[in-house]
Amino acid sequence: MPQRSDQRTRDSFADDLSETLRDDASEQEPQSSSSFVQRAKRRAGSIFSPRIFLVALALLGGGMFAGNAFIPLPILDNLAGLLGVFAGAFVLGLAVERSTILESAAAGTVAAGLTALLGNLALTAFGDAGLPLAVFGAGTGLLAGTLGAYFGGDLRDGLTADI
Repeated sequence: MPQRSDQRTRDSFADDLSETLRDDASEQEPQSSSSFVQRAKRRAGSIFSPRIFLVALALLGGGMFAGNAFIPLPILDNLAGLLGVFAGAFVLGLAVERSTILESAAAGTVAAGLTALLGNLALTAFGDAGLPLAVFGAGTGLLAGTLGAYFGGDLRDGLTADI
C-alpha cells in the first residue's frame, strides 16, 4: 500500500534528500569549471534582472504618468504619481514569482526622478532648487517602488502559501 506524504518514514525522506543533493551536485559540476566572469554574471542576474527592470520601468513610468494625468490638482500631482508608482510596483510584485524589490526600487527612482526633473525644468535649468527637487523626487520614487513591490510580493506569498 502506498504511503501518504504525511506518513513517510525517515529513511524515505533521507533517500529523497540525498537524491536531490546528488542531482544538485551533478548540476553544479559544469558550473565549477566555468570562468569567474560567467559565474559573476549568473549571480548578478539572480540578484538584479535587466529584463524585469525594463518591465518595471515601463510599468512604474506608466503608473506615474497615469497618476499625474488623472488627478489634475497641482498640489496633489506628485502624490498621485507616487501612488501610480506604488500601484505599478504592487502589480509587478504580485505577478512575478521572484522578488522584484530591487528592480522596482531602481525603476521607481528613475521614473520619479525624471518626472520631478522634467516637471521643474525651469528651476533645474535656471535656479539652484531644481536638483534638490529631483533628488527628493527620486528618493520618494525609491520608497514607493520598494514598498509597492514588497507588499505585492507579500500578498502573493500569502495567497499561494499552504494553510
